[in-house]
Amino acid sequence: MNQTKLRQIRNLRLEKIKKLKELGIDPYPNSYDKKHSVSYCCQNLNKQVKTAGRLMSLRGHGRILFADIQDETGKIQLFFQEKNLGKDKFKILKLIDRGDFIGVEGKVIKTSAGEITIDIKDFQLLTKALRPLPDKWHGLKDTEERFRKRYLDILLDSKVRNSLRIRSNVVSSIRNFLEKKGFIEVETPVLQPIYGGAFARPFTTHHNALNSQFYLRISDEMYLKRLIVGGFEKVYEITKVFRNEGIDQQHNPEFTMFEAMIAFKDYKYGMDLIEKIIEHAAIKVLGTTELKYQGKKFSFKRPWEKLRLVEAIQKYTKIDPLTWKTVKDARNSLQNIKLNETKHKELSAMTSIGEIINFTFEELVEEKLIQPIIIYDYPVEISPLAKKCKDPRFTQRFEMFAFGSELGNNYSELTDAVDLKKRFIEEKKREEAGFEEAHQIDYDYLEAIEQGFPPTCGIAIGIDRLIKLFTDSKSIREIIAFPLMKPKIKQKKKSRTTKPKTQTKVTMTKSTKKNYPNRQKYLNAVKSELETNIFFHSLTLEACMGGIYDYLKENNHIDDNEPSKEDWLLAGLVHDIDYSGELKDQHPANTKQILAKHNLEISDLVHQIVLAHDGREKIKYDSKAKWAILCADSLTGLIVAVALVYPSKKLADVKLSSITKRFKKEPRFAAGTRREEVMLCEKKDGLNIPIDKFIEVCFLSMQSIADQIRL
Repeated sequence: MNQTKLRQIRNLRLEKIKKLKELGIDPYPNSYDKKHSVSYCCQNLNKQVKTAGRLMSLRGHGRILFADIQDETGKIQLFFQEKNLGKDKFKILKLIDRGDFIGVEGKVIKTSAGEITIDIKDFQLLTKALRPLPDKWHGLKDTEERFRKRYLDILLDSKVRNSLRIRSNVVSSIRNFLEKKGFIEVETPVLQPIYGGAFARPFTTHHNALNSQFYLRISDEMYLKRLIVGGFEKVYEITKVFRNEGIDQQHNPEFTMFEAMIAFKDYKYGMDLIEKIIEHAAIKVLGTTELKYQGKKFSFKRPWEKLRLVEAIQKYTKIDPLTWKTVKDARNSLQNIKLNETKHKELSAMTSIGEIINFTFEELVEEKLIQPIIIYDYPVEISPLAKKCKDPRFTQRFEMFAFGSELGNNYSELTDAVDLKKRFIEEKKREEAGFEEAHQIDYDYLEAIEQGFPPTCGIAIGIDRLIKLFTDSKSIREIIAFPLMKPKIKQKKKSRTTKPKTQTKVTMTKSTKKNYPNRQKYLNAVKSELETNIFFHSLTLEACMGGIYDYLKENNHIDDNEPSKEDWLLAGLVHDIDYSGELKDQHPANTKQILAKHNLEISDLVHQIVLAHDGREKIKYDSKAKWAILCADSLTGLIVAVALVYPSKKLADVKLSSITKRFKKEPRFAAGTRREEVMLCEKKDGLNIPIDKFIEVCFLSMQSIADQIRL
């Protein structure tokens, strides 16, 4: 309908509202005593009823009118006669339109045509609609229009209403099943200082009162585990999670997840429980486990087929991952597979056999999994939170699939805090290698499980994908009441002349990212100027600066005035570049001069951070970056010294407690360590990081680059 026609209809209805008011009729009364649903009326012939709903049609002329009224339970015909209502009441019908809400009273009859009808003896206008209902809606091909005006889609398409009703019933059935099993439902934070529990990019938001960055959760898993540490044994949550990813038939950035934790159980128990939950929901809501999706029959009846992930690859392809000995072997096995450019880049960036095993499964096997199936024993490299199997290459993790769609990720939880730290370090390496969705290091969670985390099974079901199968819907957007849409109304752009209140160093904090060449050029310059041991020290301080920055940011201690992470990292990398040759005695004053030899430069901001590491320079310590470089510079040498007294001389074998002990109780060990400067990390107007935590952050940061510094 064009806008001109729409305005005409709206103006006409406004005139009708005016006339109704002149007659003393309120077009928007407060309430109505609805006693019966439409479905009740349809089933109770010859009964007096009182119901209400939206007028879906109005037809007839003279002294007799027919109409259809609809509520959430169904639709029924109405029969208006002037002789029953009186002339004055009957005339009011001229002021009522399709789309209005009315309440009616009368007797349920059957017409000569056999249609169940209410013979109206009284009615009341409940809401006057200003906009007309669309004449044609069913079969509308513009899905974007349907989703944008979802309220009309729900109103005019019974299949949509039924799907949403099934969704509600499935969630209720899961809750009832779990309550009978002794589970308690809990609520965990939506706003989180660090995101975790899944491989995904988060949405970020700023908390004004705390002046801190938070993330919309990508999973509630990490907090459910904390509840198990706290003493609960069976907890679950059905909640919204948010992932900053694309939109398609399988994905909506905001979606509903069921997650549960069960103490003293493993993933085999989880497999059985998942099957029972879904089978129960199917029987309870649909009355059967035998369903049809997009024309193909399938069954949720237990037990489902179960295959190890490598077995699935062997079954559906001619590839045997167990024969791969090296990453090169793995890549060579896939050289004849047709991949687009993006997938080729993904494969090229992978550095472990486990990653390539999973890549092979996702690209060549997933879409072939039609009937409900459980795939288990995933590679350790892609399962940082799961316990290892007897074969340490794999973990006690399983996922459910149907029609090529993953329905949930589940595993025996990793309860070994030491092992988990190592996994987090590996994830940090993946992030540095370019994997944007790597799991973040959650120091608070590490501390929690160090208190003792019992054997635990974690399970999850993607509610939207499950409902998609239950309702035979092609896309999950069909079964989400209001799927995310790109706003039609463009947001007003902020004036370029408007300056944020707290923004005082924007040009400086952003300088590294905008103006400097890539890291490799700086790295080459540092390497060419320094002896090997000092070069390695530069790498360790760079890593520590990054780790300290991440820790502070995760704990909401990085404000808008703080130099950027790139500036922190660059200062750490180049801080000793003039610690050689004739200018060594003047270190660190000649950093810019040495860099200029290599056609490189740093901003004054970065140079001030570099000068701060020495402690002797008259520097104003007005940023956390300056405190960080001062405190970490000397500590890195002590950590290296601890590693060198171990037989293996490997950081991976060093215990954190050993470093802390030697720092605090053995002042003669690594006597050159300026312990008083390191202790400044606790300064409240500086970093405000407890010394034990500061040592841990630096240690983990150095472990993440151990291979680069030959430790």
